[in-house]
Amino acid sequence: MTIRVHQAVEIINGELINSPAIGSFEGFTTRLECVQRGSLFFAADPLQIDSAIQKGAFGIVFDKFFQTQMSDEEIAWIKVESINHAIIRCVRYEILSQNIKMLALNAIEYEIAKTIIRDKSVLFFDDDPIDLLDILESTRPRIIIAKSPQILDLALESTPCVAPQTMPFDVITPHPMFESKFYYKLHSYQIQLPCVFLPELAGVVDMCAREGINFSFSYFEPIAQLLPISLTQDAKILPFGSSNRVIIPTNDKNIFLRYAAFLNEQAKWARVAMFLPTLLDEKDKDIYALYEEQNHHPLESTTYDSSNELPALLRNTPYNFVLVFGIGTQGLAFVLKQSTQEYVPALF
Repeated sequence: MTIRVHQAVEIINGELINSPAIGSFEGFTTRLECVQRGSLFFAADPLQIDSAIQKGAFGIVFDKFFQTQMSDEEIAWIKVESINHAIIRCVRYEILSQNIKMLALNAIEYEIAKTIIRDKSVLFFDDDPIDLLDILESTRPRIIIAKSPQILDLALESTPCVAPQTMPFDVITPHPMFESKFYYKLHSYQIQLPCVFLPELAGVVDMCAREGINFSFSYFEPIAQLLPISLTQDAKILPFGSSNRVIIPTNDKNIFLRYAAFLNEQAKWARVAMFLPTLLDEKDKDIYALYEEQNHHPLESTTYDSSNELPALLRNTPYNFVLVFGIGTQGLAFVLKQSTQEYVPALF
């Protein structure tokens, strides 16, 4: 992409401190290894400037804290208040000029979408926005899918993923408790996704259809953070599905309530325990009222002050299923592994 020098200066809100012989750049880069003849190089590390010029950079962007000698006055030297802010402005320009669409997903939708979408025109990105500039230069995506606000804010607007009122597939019942079975376009599928996440799957499928994104359920792979944890009686982690003692941890109030409704309806035979933090965030304090409204009986729970209490609670509570609110799968797995190293069962 060719861009005039003065246009680039305006985009990054910089100051051209010389009168270069060159009139335009052929793309932007923040990485020395990506510098090509004609590049505008953002010099986060001033020690890389000479190498960038040797590789053919037509311009150097540096911040006000770096006192530099212009080793080549034929190229453009552009001073900015902040290298990072200049890069972000450049990323925003790239998204706007390339007409890239930004799709906003929540954490669950994002993980589901990543495993079923293999469309080369779609970029999944949720890292440092500074790193996005070179990726946009090299891949030229049609769509960016993101979940973090710092990435979504790079676009003027983003389109949310919304679960449709009507499922885009026909759910097959009965099915295993932590799997989903359905028909989609005359084909049947069985995937290891707990059925409580079918609304998120439906939202992703609807989004793909709406945006013309290629996907396939045959690509689906189990998502560890969306699966329950199987435990031994003394709270040691087992491979998923190999125990009749199952822990379902979640930080999401809506997911907790979905699982609670599912267990109340589908697991009436089972011993179900529910653990909740003693202190709830303000946004979660209505969880007891919502549970009672949904299930028509009060929420009977065991409260805990710290996640470090959970291993002992799990060892001392009779259950088939435990629904734990206030901690995610990775967090609980870490606590359980730490506890296993410290716990020594009594011999008598």
